[in-house]
Amino acid sequence: MLTNIRYILITALRDWLFVGLLASILFATAISATLGSTAFLEEREMTITFASGASRIILMIGLIVFVCFHIRNAFDTKEIDVIMSRPISRSNLVIAYWLGFALVAVLLTVPVIGIIAMIGVNNWAGFFGWAVSLLLETFIVVALALFSAFTLRSAVTAVIASMGFYTISRMMAFFVVTSQSGMVGGETKYAVMKYILIAISTIVPRLDFFAKSQWLIYGFDSSQDWIVFLVQAVVFLPLLVLASIADFRRKQF
Repeated sequence: MLTNIRYILITALRDWLFVGLLASILFATAISATLGSTAFLEEREMTITFASGASRIILMIGLIVFVCFHIRNAFDTKEIDVIMSRPISRSNLVIAYWLGFALVAVLLTVPVIGIIAMIGVNNWAGFFGWAVSLLLETFIVVALALFSAFTLRSAVTAVIASMGFYTISRMMAFFVVTSQSGMVGGETKYAVMKYILIAISTIVPRLDFFAKSQWLIYGFDSSQDWIVFLVQAVVFLPLLVLASIADFRRKQF
């Protein structure tokens, strides 16, 4: 297991993942600082909002691409076959992959947290909650990309599926609120659509509850903010890892 984790770290270094993502995040932060400087009021707050949002998106996209292409390349080059020839179970192999990618996520998330802290912290409780939720979100995204890569036969398809699912998870609050607003008619088809969206929102990870930029400025509105994202992580993270294990077990080599 430790060998696989070390190999993932070596692959990340070889592919310039750390350098590329950190350079992109620094560039996005510089643009955020430029945009924030144009604000008449709350210049630092605007910079923090732009920088945290942009860094979050860049981080998640980078992790999804890296995980999907690494796993599919392992299948295409028969690396998985070589690993399976060793005395390691399929469950342990999937867990080792997740641990390795999660470690990469931690190494990428810590600099992002540091950059936001250097810009300025308005509310320490909100900053700590934002940092923890961002880290948990990367773990869920890694598990999601891992499941897509094990399930789908193409790296590109796995990336598209993961990004699509991530986008839906981030925008689910918008969909639900829109369906319940007065802008939607009262016809039967709209009522059915509303209940379908509500049902979907209960069975998919609600990543819109994670790493909210407003926490960095105003802190938590209530204890429910951090309880919700912790419960989401506790439920969906093991579920996605177990789904990956179940899919990998049924594959024939």
